[in-house]
Amino acid sequence: MRELIDRLLPVLFFAVLMAAWQIACNVFDVPEFLLPSPLAIVKKIGEVPERLLLHTLTTLREVVIGFAAACAGGILLASFTAQSRIFGRTVFPMLVMSQTVPTIAIAPVLVIWFGPGDVARLIVVFLIAFFPMVVNTTAGLLRVNQELIDLARGLNASRWKIFTKIRMPNALPHIFTGMRISIALSVIGAVVAEFVAAEQGLGYLIFSANTNLDTKLVFAGVVLLAIMGIILFQAVRTAQHLMLPWARESAPGGP
Repeated sequence: MRELIDRLLPVLFFAVLMAAWQIACNVFDVPEFLLPSPLAIVKKIGEVPERLLLHTLTTLREVVIGFAAACAGGILLASFTAQSRIFGRTVFPMLVMSQTVPTIAIAPVLVIWFGPGDVARLIVVFLIAFFPMVVNTTAGLLRVNQELIDLARGLNASRWKIFTKIRMPNALPHIFTGMRISIALSVIGAVVAEFVAAEQGLGYLIFSANTNLDTKLVFAGVVLLAIMGIILFQAVRTAQHLMLPWARESAPGGP
């Protein structure tokens, strides 16, 4: 019963928030070009479903590909970092420095280098989602019971065996934590990239609708982005619960 209540609380809060929004728009007669009501936004989505679906699928493709690349690259780099302190001390400061530069500032440069196609947008998504994967995976690989490492070495286990049988399984909860952060950031990265250079995608749709003062379409795009982010986040969390049921209680944001 308690678990059911915990699951229903976010839904109830969202419903109350939407109802308050709708009532406020009706009572105060808020102009739709300033703040459309939830019903007006839903109606707008129903007016152009094919157009919105096309833009949504474009953004989703960019998010998934960029996220997958960030996961693979982050885990690979973290593996080298955990195995070599010298490598870690050399590379990590550069990674931190790269995060101090706003990605939106270098996105135009990437467009100049790679053109206004998919490559530049995917690189933007990768850059935004990459850092959390490296940090969390490295933390998981290094936070291992030293007694297990010493025991494995005493049994003449190779570094590869120690890595695959001890370090990597121990790091899986941290990896999934990084994935949940990265998937949310991937959506942001795709939108940022589409603001700069795109002819399709929800980011492009929001930007062009804002230029045309179509506030309802702007909010429709934002709503679809929010739904996409929630679904992708829940997909990663569900994968963690299926693969690591023993880590469910320790996972932040778990059910």
